[in-house]
Amino acid sequence: MFDLNFKGYLLNDIGVKISKRPDIPAPQKRVSYIQIAGKDGSLLQSDNTYEDIIIPVDCNFIIEPSKWGQRFRQIKALLTGSGNLFFSDDTSVFYKCSNAAIISNERLIKEAGEFTVEFTCYPYMYITSGQNSYSANDIKQNPYMTSHPIYQITGEGMCTLTVNGNEMTANVGQNLTIDTDLMIAYRQDGTMQNTAVTGDYENLYLLPGDNVISITDGFDLKIIPNWRTL
Repeated sequence: MFDLNFKGYLLNDIGVKISKRPDIPAPQKRVSYIQIAGKDGSLLQSDNTYEDIIIPVDCNFIIEPSKWGQRFRQIKALLTGSGNLFFSDDTSVFYKCSNAAIISNERLIKEAGEFTVEFTCYPYMYITSGQNSYSANDIKQNPYMTSHPIYQITGEGMCTLTVNGNEMTANVGQNLTIDTDLMIAYRQDGTMQNTAVTGDYENLYLLPGDNVISITDGFDLKIIPNWRTL
């Protein structure tokens, strides 16, 4: 049975059924058109970024009338906020949802209800296996689009992380995590370490195709690649 998983919860587990498979829109590139006097047509300008996508999902549930309100409160509590969104027919990818909201609700009869939830998501599909931790040698080849990885360094002292010739220096005290998507550095206990690194986070992105990654001898490096595609 078709289902979705949001924030680690399956709809079926709380008695909610999806009325039909949702239509997932294609991401649209941000573009602007420049009109030039005396020139036919227009010039297209883009920064190669994409707009969010909105995925509407129609759902229904049936429950004894005395528990209808309790069930719908449970549904509202789950289907709100942000989290990872998986669809059961392809769990090899997921969407990063920035906000979920129930936009309509109808109690058809005493036992049954219908509602629509909208998931506002980043434009990319994220590869599930790209959430695992790898050594640098295991991910030298990126078969997807440019990704924003997480680098996990263990060791002690000053080191240099080099990605495709771009360097970031870091003062590591036992461990350091560099998150290029959030553009922050922190310890495993959550202590912020932004002042411990020098360099540009954007220079550490993994480009499509081959990537060259290295770190100073004596330090261990693991990478969560955050592979993504449209």
